[in-house]
Amino acid sequence: MEIPLEGVHELPSTAPGSAEAWDGFVSKCQAVFSGCSRLSPSELPRYMPADVVVGIIKKTQALCSNEPTLVDIRPREVTLPPDVIVVGDTHGQYHDVLRMMEVAGPPSAERLFIINGDMVDRGSWGLETLLTFCLHKVAREVADEEARASGVARGCPGVTILRGNHETATCSIMYGFKQEVEAKYGKTAGRAIFSACKQLFKNLPLAALVNDCTLVLHGGLFRKRRGKKRVKRGKKGKKGKKGAHDEDEDEDFLTDDCEPALGSLRDLRSGTKGGLDATGVGEAQLAADVLWSDPAPMPGFEENYARGIGMVFGPDITEAFLAENHLKLIIRSHEGPDARESRPDMPNMLEGYTTDHETASGKLMTVFSAPDYPQHFPEDANRYHNKASVFVLRDDTGFSTPEVKQYEAVLPRPVTSPYYDLGVPDSDEEIDLLPSTASGMTDLTTLTEEEEQDQAEVTQPAVENGVKLSSLAATSNA
Repeated sequence: MEIPLEGVHELPSTAPGSAEAWDGFVSKCQAVFSGCSRLSPSELPRYMPADVVVGIIKKTQALCSNEPTLVDIRPREVTLPPDVIVVGDTHGQYHDVLRMMEVAGPPSAERLFIINGDMVDRGSWGLETLLTFCLHKVAREVADEEARASGVARGCPGVTILRGNHETATCSIMYGFKQEVEAKYGKTAGRAIFSACKQLFKNLPLAALVNDCTLVLHGGLFRKRRGKKRVKRGKKGKKGKKGAHDEDEDEDFLTDDCEPALGSLRDLRSGTKGGLDATGVGEAQLAADVLWSDPAPMPGFEENYARGIGMVFGPDITEAFLAENHLKLIIRSHEGPDARESRPDMPNMLEGYTTDHETASGKLMTVFSAPDYPQHFPEDANRYHNKASVFVLRDDTGFSTPEVKQYEAVLPRPVTSPYYDLGVPDSDEEIDLLPSTASGMTDLTTLTEEEEQDQAEVTQPAVENGVKLSSLAATSNA
């Protein structure tokens, strides 16, 4: 017997005293996502109008825009330190995200969550997956505000959402997220939602530091901000210019021919979040390295030629970073079973996690949280049937020795078609960044005029049969 779905047409207030309302709202939304996943994609707006979607995303963006590039997670600032759950790539596999929260427990005062990027693309429910994490983040912030008001300290966000390489304009077009949103909400509303998502993506932090000893970031280690080497020009002055050096004075100048130097936590703290597309150029170099880099079994630190962006780093580089920054553990994600299949010199990802480097100072580990990945697979190919994992960091082990919690995929999945070409490389290799016009953005910081108009139309109160269903204006008093 089919259970009728109850739609969600208005956001709760975030004013004091609304934590319980937000908990109920999160549960309602998850019921809508689960129910609509078995319907035609175009049915979702009946139960969650576009203005509600944009409202959730904008509330999350407002929180993330106030967070630094490197977020400090200090669970010991609470009398009873909570566990910290680190979630790897989930890639739009919504039903597996619900299973993960059954295994690990949902975000709460006792459990902080770090979502380590790659929430969207490839799977058919990237929007629902992203919104689920956003909803939990907002709900925990509302609850934490109430706790702070009553004198209970909170040392960090209840849910920290980090950026992955798929939370960029280029990847989210190439691997189906934009197409998914438009299939569900149509061109105009879909474009406004996708635009809001891109603005959220560029505000997501790049990394989290737990208890000053465990660093969590999506891809891997990074170079210092692109440097210039100071060299002597020689003893010739510039003739014919006012204030030119005289003939006998040496002049220094800067050049680009330095070897890559390993970055530090200090560099990460002072770096940018990468803009809409972390291209690896100029100020976006550090962000691109964080999002795209991979560990390797051999020593060294060099450009990641396989991917065309980011770096490849060996155990010697991991040891140097751990020692210099007084860390014990680095947790990354970014590589699933498909990526590791093409790198047989690295441990496979069939168990949902690996230990990639073990050095004198600590470890570098990978966690992957999308089981039976990818959701869509060519018919003539053999599936990986991989397990997924999350890492649990606890006070009694210093937040530096993860407990691994594994889970299997929720099968069978509702039948859907992929929103991207399955011929696109499975390990993100050889991807050329799209021109800014392809991503719908001609500027790294502002919306285009067309996108502003789309968002203005979408954020008007939703009306059905002459009845106003929702209004983002009602949430602005939060």
